[in-house]
Amino acid sequence: MQVHHIGYLVKHIRDAEETLSLLGFVCEREAEFDPIRNATLSFWTCGSERIELVEPADDSDLKPLLKRYKNSPYHICFLADDLEEAKALYESKGFVVFKDIEPAPCLDGRRVVFLMSPGAGIIEIADKEPL
Repeated sequence: MQVHHIGYLVKHIRDAEETLSLLGFVCEREAEFDPIRNATLSFWTCGSERIELVEPADDSDLKPLLKRYKNSPYHICFLADDLEEAKALYESKGFVVFKDIEPAPCLDGRRVVFLMSPGAGIIEIADKEPL
């Protein structure tokens, strides 16, 4: 699997976008609301690195994480050739499904799954290719 992006939880996406721009990042995908994640997301790149900014809505499941950790990275997203196979593999290694397979509108319709590990925290695995 290869890394697709680092998910960065932010309180105010516009402020974070301004900061990334000052650091040399370029907007790859403008901010848009993802109703499945109940958050506003945007993607930024610098060279081969990609950051997903995530601003949770007030009633989002992610809001408590933001209150606890403030602005911070909170997941790494990997691309998998076979999402179901990758999910099963990591479950067999002790990862727990945090959010089961569902579409990710801001990833061009790829499906994703979120898993949790005591040693790695939250990871996201996405289809390598959009459906």
